[in-house]
Amino acid sequence: MPDLTSHPRVCLAFDPLELHYDFGADHPLQADRMRALLDLLETCQLWHQGDPLLHLPIRPASLDELRLIHTDDYLAAVQRLGASAARLPALPLQQRQELEQQAFRYGFGDGDTPIMPEMHEVSAMIAGGTLVAMSAVLGLPEGGQFASPQERPVHVFHPGGGLHHAWASRASGFCVYNDAAVAIAHVLRASEAKVLYIDFDAHHGDGVQRAFYDEPRVLTVSLHETGRYLFPGTGDVLELGNGLGRGYSVNVPLEPFTQDDSYIEVIENLLPPLALSFAPDVIISNHGCDTHAWDPLTHLALTTRALQAQVRLVHELAHRYCGGRWVAVGGGGYDPYRVVPRAWALVWAEMSGRPLPAQLPTSWVERWHPSWEAMRERERETWEVMGKPQQESGFPTTFEDQPDHFPPVPRLQEITRANRHTASLVRHLAVPPAVRPAFPPLRQRSPLTGLFDLLHLRGADTPSRSQTLQTPRGPVLLRDFCPPSLVERLRPSNGLCSFTRLPEREHRLLLEIARRADCALALAHTSGGEIVGEVTLAPGDAWWEGLEQVYEVAIEVSRDWRGLGIARNLLAFALDLEAREDLIFFAVGLSWHWDIEGTGLSIYRYREMLIKLFGSQGFKEYPTNEPNIAMDPANVLLVRVGSRADQRIVSQFFSRVLSTPHLPRL
Repeated sequence: MPDLTSHPRVCLAFDPLELHYDFGADHPLQADRMRALLDLLETCQLWHQGDPLLHLPIRPASLDELRLIHTDDYLAAVQRLGASAARLPALPLQQRQELEQQAFRYGFGDGDTPIMPEMHEVSAMIAGGTLVAMSAVLGLPEGGQFASPQERPVHVFHPGGGLHHAWASRASGFCVYNDAAVAIAHVLRASEAKVLYIDFDAHHGDGVQRAFYDEPRVLTVSLHETGRYLFPGTGDVLELGNGLGRGYSVNVPLEPFTQDDSYIEVIENLLPPLALSFAPDVIISNHGCDTHAWDPLTHLALTTRALQAQVRLVHELAHRYCGGRWVAVGGGGYDPYRVVPRAWALVWAEMSGRPLPAQLPTSWVERWHPSWEAMRERERETWEVMGKPQQESGFPTTFEDQPDHFPPVPRLQEITRANRHTASLVRHLAVPPAVRPAFPPLRQRSPLTGLFDLLHLRGADTPSRSQTLQTPRGPVLLRDFCPPSLVERLRPSNGLCSFTRLPEREHRLLLEIARRADCALALAHTSGGEIVGEVTLAPGDAWWEGLEQVYEVAIEVSRDWRGLGIARNLLAFALDLEAREDLIFFAVGLSWHWDIEGTGLSIYRYREMLIKLFGSQGFKEYPTNEPNIAMDPANVLLVRVGSRADQRIVSQFFSRVLSTPHLPRL
């Protein structure tokens, strides 16, 4: 077995009972996918169930734990139906019909999720596996007893988990109990942790989203094939959450036949800013590999290159933002021999820091190739129903896919453009204004554009400026166009945490903005080097494609320094630019982005304060059909149009945001 003592402890959670989650030989979800995966890992000497360093024992979730998500009547129905499944064919006709009617009432028997023997026991074990995994990485008692914090696992992979479609009172999409939702609900009850749930499955993670749609301590992010064509038909970008949870549900519906390059571009441009702004304590990711081109039930057409990119990115985010605490679950995957074992072996290899061999072990191929051959004819009808030509690429012999196995897809540029548009909309809706500038937008800018933008803003002969503001707490230095070297020498105030929740992350964010050549960062700081306020001027994100003279303004003042006139003076200072009459400035006041804790103000009173603040610099409020504002009356769009602004650009700008077709009088 490999020596993992030099790595943070990593475990795979598994119990043999999970192999009984089986709907029959003709069902797309095959228990053989787990058998093939575990056999592959053991053959490659990457894991063994008997190794206490690598195996995390699990237990069934209790009824009390399952009640955190599921209703009592549903739990009773699952137990009753599971106990009756084995004898269902032998029951008298009337009893069988009554049982089938009960099953249908709770989402069973529709072909997708038939009842099966031991249904409650097996599903409870899967739910308990994810709950134990989450508890282990967070140090909760349910995660097991460890002699020291160093022995507690940092990463846990539970390949049997990921049943993300189950609702509170009905089964759905092959899922009986929603293990991820049960585990997250337990974490919320037992701790103050914030949970980032990332769902890479090709199908929208509707059950997990539904469970936490009003919960601001859980950010659910689902990247999936658009519901226009695929079950469950949900997951639109405007499904943003309700009440306090508005903005904490993020959906990225992707086009069929997306392929690797577009997919990787989207996840790399969305996940880092979302993780930074949410500041999670733990990440749970669903690595459903039904996104693969060989999967019979979906159309995203990815290869192992994209699957490896997603797991690497999550690993990086876990260490960057939440101390490495990361749980991965398996999710969907309906090519049980060619795709699932290789895809989930990639997850385990990335987690454990152990490289995979280039070639699949010959002995493993010999064991599982006949099973795939026997399944091919049964699969053919499924491929035809899904409107896909069946892939005739044979059984793989390498861990990574070979490019010649995947023919080119037509309309590639059109698909890429559509995905960029979707990702741009998601960034606009879900990423706070002050965070966006730290992460380059999806559109490609000329290397010289940033330099020209900067000179245009400042004026070629205008150096960086500084000014001293006298406050009741002492002098504060204002400085614009702050270089990274200055930001590095300063430290954030403890109350500077409106957009990323933690001052040190806010400091990292400001440093990234300072490094962007096409952004202007103005800071307010004390003589002792404490940052107490900031204003960012950034070119409009990809939402404003083609409008190069449009700049977004974001402002923040430390909670500990409010009420001293810093915001008004810093905003005036940052906008005192020679070229400002040539430009359009806008600010989007988002009620769920701005930090109003400690102000004692209602969100509507805070909105009026923003209008007054920006109004001092010539900004006006405008009606708009921009979703964040149109869907929440507490939000506001504020715009300042320069007197020399190009009227063609002004017209284009307002045509994108105004809810009325006529340009307002300026």
